Amino acid sequence: MVRAQRVHLLLLMALAVFPLLTRAGAPFVLPESRVFPGNDGASPATLDQPLRQLLAGWKQRTGKKAFRKRVVVHKSRRRMDVFADGDILKSYLVELGPSPVGDKRRQGDMRTPEGDLYVCTKNRASQFTRFFGLSYPHQASAREAVGSGLVSAAVEKQVLAAYQGRDRCPPQNTRMGGAVGIHGAGAWERRGDGYVLADWTWGCLGLRDADILELFEGYLEVGTPVRIEAD
Repeated sequence: MVRAQRVHLLLLMALAVFPLLTRAGAPFVLPESRVFPGNDGASPATLDQPLRQLLAGWKQRTGKKAFRKRVVVHKSRRRMDVFADGDILKSYLVELGPSPVGDKRRQGDMRTPEGDLYVCTKNRASQFTRFFGLSYPHQASAREAVGSGLVSAAVEKQVLAAYQGRDRCPPQNTRMGGAVGIHGAGAWERRGDGYVLADWTWGCLGLRDADILELFEGYLEVGTPVRIEAD
């Protein structure tokens, strides 16, 4: 009986440490020239500028009061850009999961999906400060999963229905995986002419708390398009 209790205690301790281990990815350095190649309108100068200030300046320059919101993520650059119409307002650095290369295919692969998605839910009470759920699986991944026998055609139909309205999430509990989003609790540091990051999420996009808070209060909303690219 004592031995059984000891094993149970050790198991509980292991489970308590597991979330910390998943956040302890090995740090690496990305040169600034890789993150900001200088040919796409993004600037490192915006990283620590308040989004509200940048948006106010854009409105003053353009004379526009309303604009179309859009997000583009460059996975290999660990960079996320938010747009006002066709202009990049601000860039953020993101941290990924321990399998950062390649498109998400199935539950548990720790990969960030690629392609065209949208914000499908918002959670103010997330353990990661704030959480924006993304509409994975998307149509292309569902179609591929049906073709490989991973899920049924009924699941693909549910995914397509969610994308028609873009006001709710597609099914999250399938063999394709789910619960992918943008959240806080991340961290990065400047080092010379580069940035020190660590990939620690389960396939989500991890931002600094200050970054996710300003996006939650002043930019991202359900329905906002999010394109995730491999580059």
